[in-house]
Amino acid sequence: MTTEKFVQEITATSSDVPEKTRWQKLREGIQWYRPGTTPQEKKLLVKLDFAILIFGCLSSFSKTLDNNSLTNAYVSGMQEDLHLRGNDLNYLTAVYYSSYLTFMIPGSFLLTRLPIQRVLPTMEILWGLCTFGCAWVHNLRELYVCRFLLGGCETVAFTGLIYAIGSWYLREEMGVRMALYNISGPLGAMFAGYLETATYTRLNGRYGMQGWRWLFIVCFCITIPCAIIGYIFFPNSPNNTKPTWWLSQTEIDLANKRLEEEGIRKIEKKVKWKKLTRVLKDWPWYCFVFGWCLMDENSYFSGTPFSLYLKTTRSVKYTIPQINNYPTVDKAIQIVTTLLGCYYSDKTGDRFTPCLMTTVLTAIAAAMLLAWNVSEGGRLFAYFIGGVASNMGTFQMAWASDVVKDDPEARSLITASMNCIGQIFLAWVPIFTFPVPDAPRFTTGNAFSLGTSILHILLVILIFFLERRDLRSGRRFKKLHDIIGSVVDREFAQTLDESSN
Repeated sequence: MTTEKFVQEITATSSDVPEKTRWQKLREGIQWYRPGTTPQEKKLLVKLDFAILIFGCLSSFSKTLDNNSLTNAYVSGMQEDLHLRGNDLNYLTAVYYSSYLTFMIPGSFLLTRLPIQRVLPTMEILWGLCTFGCAWVHNLRELYVCRFLLGGCETVAFTGLIYAIGSWYLREEMGVRMALYNISGPLGAMFAGYLETATYTRLNGRYGMQGWRWLFIVCFCITIPCAIIGYIFFPNSPNNTKPTWWLSQTEIDLANKRLEEEGIRKIEKKVKWKKLTRVLKDWPWYCFVFGWCLMDENSYFSGTPFSLYLKTTRSVKYTIPQINNYPTVDKAIQIVTTLLGCYYSDKTGDRFTPCLMTTVLTAIAAAMLLAWNVSEGGRLFAYFIGGVASNMGTFQMAWASDVVKDDPEARSLITASMNCIGQIFLAWVPIFTFPVPDAPRFTTGNAFSLGTSILHILLVILIFFLERRDLRSGRRFKKLHDIIGSVVDREFAQTLDESSN
């Protein structure tokens, strides 16, 4: 049998198999495991979910909780107690991100040279101690020191968890788990508002301490158990981990076999940076890094500026509990839309539609706030739907991973660059676009957010066409590969080899 005849026979056979539509995939896709998962794989995945996702979600929850607690504390008495003025709140954020960026490269070396299951929990402990220190500051200088140390402690948290999830799970398994990890951040932001309300109403004045100080103490108590869970359960990458009391060598071998069968190369412990320069010659690095920078700027106005609006607006006198609770609404919207968007994009393979819808909604929200001549309910609605801008973090990271899915080095560099360079702009741009004295009406900031949102829409469309162009250039090989993988059995392939010889 010739190779040409073989391909013709396969093509004829494949035409009898109807291709599932996008909506059929959606209806059939309500499942945690991919089709064909064996009982042994399910047992392994259950263990990994408990070990990686529980620690990862708790870590993200505590980080976002503590970070949002600064704004909640600011509008709940810290401004007056520490005599903060002008742009001090923005400067505190800038100090945090400056430290975060300064220690990012050393943190990356820690992840590649030390066991990740020890690095992440240790940094979690240090994070909790620095948060505890915020409860005892007496002036702005001491608060600057705490914020600087906190930024250094968070350096490895996000990249470490993304690295771990990408190391253990297959592509079809990553999306829903990435969604769960990413919604833990908004949950932390929501809980921060409710926690501040509870501590302010119940603990304010207890033992002579203000309510906002109690908030940081409670955050510390939530963070430490998370670190303990990490020390006990969190694994290293599959090819570098050792058997433990909860993960056997057989299961570790199964994890590596699954990755090899999917075509993922063995993950090296040390990244060879010289090979990564070639990534800078292709379009994905530039488009996705620029898109992440735009996402960070688009999502800012629904955070701290919203709380400052509630605190300083004269149209309605909001109470401290309302100032802390209302910003949680946009986080709830963000959680729901993130889950729906990730589910849709994972089951259909369509990353473009969720990204486009998110950027359009953000542009609408920014336009309403820039116009300003809307009702109080209209402004609240704009702030609420503006929270969906944060969804782009999940959607863009998944899209970037899809585009360079066969190149682990490119995926590592692009995702790290997205996070790093985006934070660089987030550290200083809000100081000029959303200065605290401009509250409640941030005309410059809202105009800036509208401009970046429109630019983001155009970038999403550009990425869509560039990805389609690349797929068309390699479409024939991919189609043949898929046909062979779905139709040919092992015996027929062996017959072909014998015929060719």
